[in-house]
Parts: sequence; C-alpha cells; structure tokens
Amino acid sequence: MITTAREFAQIDQDNPWIWELFNRFGREKAAQGFLHYSASMVMGRVRWETDVILHDSRPGGYKINNDWIPWYARKFNVMYPQYGGGEFFRERDSNADDGWPGRAAARHARIAAGLSV
Repeated sequence: MITTAREFAQIDQDNPWIWELFNRFGREKAAQGFLHYSASMVMGRVRWETDVILHDSRPGGYKINNDWIPWYARKFNVMYPQYGGGEFFRERDSNADDGWPGRAAARHARIAAGLSV
C-alpha cells in the first residue's frame, strides 16, 4: 500500500507509461462528454492495453496495484480542474489526500458544510 506522497512520486517516476495511459484515457472520457468517470475503469483499460494490446511481457508479469488508483485519480483531478470541476474522478477519503496540498482540507470543508463529496 502506498502511504506517502513520496512513495507515489517514486512509483510515478519509475513507471511513466502508467500516467501517460491513465491521462490519455481519462481525457478521452472527458472529451466524450462524461462529467465524472471511474478511475478504476480507466486503470482497468490501462491494464488491458498494456497486457493485451502492447503484449507487455515484463518478467514476473508486471502488476498495477489497486492502491495506486486514488493517487492517479487525484493527480488527474489536480492537473485538469476543467473536467468535472476538479472532481472528474470522484474521491473518497484516502491516504492519497495527503499527497495533494489542500485536497483533504477542501474535502472536509465540503463535508462540514453539508455539500456532496
């Protein structure tokens, strides 16, 4: 499990292809008119593309951990606030909140104000 922003930054740096595909597929869904979408679905497509389309045969069968999904979703939301008002991928409370300054505080303020999260 990724528990710190530093751990995610290292995974992201070591595997730039994950972000490239996640980013591309997320923007495709936004361009199709979706206001919100599932980060798990996008990561599922990343897995499918790398396994089936690219025939990625990394030793030991490279796996994308589900724990990485909230981190990539937040990275996308921060980079593309124009999609879904910065909530294209809806977020639940997560350790990943700590990796993006202001995200956790803003989320808790919305909850305290009785707004949807």
